Amino acid sequence: MDHKDQIKNWRSLRGWRIYFLIFILGFLLYGRTLFFDFTYLDDNTLIIDNYPIISSFRNIGTIFGSDAFFSADKFYYRPLLNLSFAGDAAIAGALPVIFHQTNILLHILAAMLVFQLFLKWQKSRGLALSLALLFLVHPVLAQAVAWIPGRNDSLLAIFVLVGFLSFLNFCDSPRLRYYIAYLIFLFLALLTKETAVFLPVLVVFYFLFLAPDKVIKSDRYLLLGGSSVAIFLWFLMRHFALSGETTRYSAALIQIIHNSPAILVYLGKLLFPFNLAVFPILADSRSIYGSAAVAVLILAWIFSRQKRNKYVIFSLFWFFLFLLPSFIRINGLPDFLEHRLYLSFVGFLFFLAELDWLKNLDFSRKNVKMITAIILLALSGLTWLHTVSFHDRLTFWQTAASQSPHSPLAQKNLGAMYYFQGDLKQAENYDQKALALNSQEPMVHNNLGVIYLDQKDYLRAEKEFQAELAINPGYDKAINNLARITSLLLSSKPRQE
Repeated sequence: MDHKDQIKNWRSLRGWRIYFLIFILGFLLYGRTLFFDFTYLDDNTLIIDNYPIISSFRNIGTIFGSDAFFSADKFYYRPLLNLSFAGDAAIAGALPVIFHQTNILLHILAAMLVFQLFLKWQKSRGLALSLALLFLVHPVLAQAVAWIPGRNDSLLAIFVLVGFLSFLNFCDSPRLRYYIAYLIFLFLALLTKETAVFLPVLVVFYFLFLAPDKVIKSDRYLLLGGSSVAIFLWFLMRHFALSGETTRYSAALIQIIHNSPAILVYLGKLLFPFNLAVFPILADSRSIYGSAAVAVLILAWIFSRQKRNKYVIFSLFWFFLFLLPSFIRINGLPDFLEHRLYLSFVGFLFFLAELDWLKNLDFSRKNVKMITAIILLALSGLTWLHTVSFHDRLTFWQTAASQSPHSPLAQKNLGAMYYFQGDLKQAENYDQKALALNSQEPMVHNNLGVIYLDQKDYLRAEKEFQAELAINPGYDKAINNLARITSLLLSSKPRQE
């Protein structure tokens, strides 16, 4: 059956029907996250702590003139993320339901754009829809939906995909509107996440190896010149917003090399999503799934007869370029959160679309439809189970501590969640576990001091606050708590007549 016959068989899913199908399936899968709370992994800082800023659009200057966390440790310049939070806050204040709803809608929109991209890539409607649905339901992307700050990657993907589609349209028909659209969405992507700087790199690769002959040199220079201007403007905005903070590129390169084994962990979760974790670290991750995934993908490519090596290289280039920043851990945390695979996942789909066993499938046949539905249903089931872990802060950190038992941060934060629940015994237990893993873990001694303070064990509390300040001298909460303890100890001494 040729391409035209396959299109005729998909008439029932033409036009708006395909987008409606993606919308319905997306809401059925992720609708229950509307009732989820905050996890207290960044969302408490970004939304609750910074609510006085994001609650009013009058603070738009502050949003564009500060780092993502409005903090002293300035590195991440992501004003459009905070602007999206401000839009949600304008509708429902600090209630998490609207923030979760926006995450769902962004993910659905990204899946629709994936469908558009593969149609533009000259894939059959059946294959394009199957890949879009795979993107929609794959459990490795669940964190970008169920965890509110994960929207940073879905926003980035939307801007990059629209920008890349505009670029492809310009290559086919060099019109001003496509050129302007590409530059606008490149700039929006840059204001969302620093990873967008690699989009022009992909454009260069496309020019060198995949661009049709009709794309003349002047058009290529026009696109590259415009990309350079957009990046320069973004760099200036970032430079002034972050008070001239500079990136230590040598340190970043060392971190990339040090964290490179995480590539296998990420690859394993694409094909064999059985080792999912809400706060994964290398010490508690399995690379065997990644090794198996690499073997399977290499064999699939070797036995693929209709090889288009340039397109395969492009797909790998896309995957690794957008994943590369994940290995730079500026804050020193060894976590490899799954939402960082979001945009890279599109490169993985590009690779799958170049394999014979997939691109030559006749999606009009019942058995093909059935197998596709079974795979999508199985992945949806895994996603459904995985999203439960993001229900609330206690559930999230219980899962994190269980899945990553060698993470002192996960143990520490679970202790804090138990403290909020009023369970001081469990709070102390997990704080001690955190110290056993890392005796220098910041804030743990302060947390223990607060527990002992609540128990009116002032001497132990004083000792813990002093231990915290020995590790973390500038920690304001420990300083205030120590002053409070000193005052209590003085007031508890009997007065001499």
